[in-house]
Amino acid sequence: MEHTDLTLLYTALTKTELAQMYLPQTTPAVARRKLNEWISRNNSLVCLLRQTGYTPCTRMLTPAQVRLIIEHLGEP
Repeated sequence: MEHTDLTLLYTALTKTELAQMYLPQTTPAVARRKLNEWISRNNSLVCLLRQTGYTPCTRMLTPAQVRLIIEHLGEP
């Protein structure tokens, strides 16, 4: 990961904001649903996110949660 991208790892984002970074060509709702699918299919990611207080209904992601998602799914 490049130095310029490190700020993303330490920023709180809504789930929709992060999802649209991965899927900018889709609507916010579609991007969010797709991100939720990717997260739910990655058991190790789900386990780590739960340790941070994450639930499937979480709307605002903490910097730690954003970092975990990017580490497991790759950079948007």
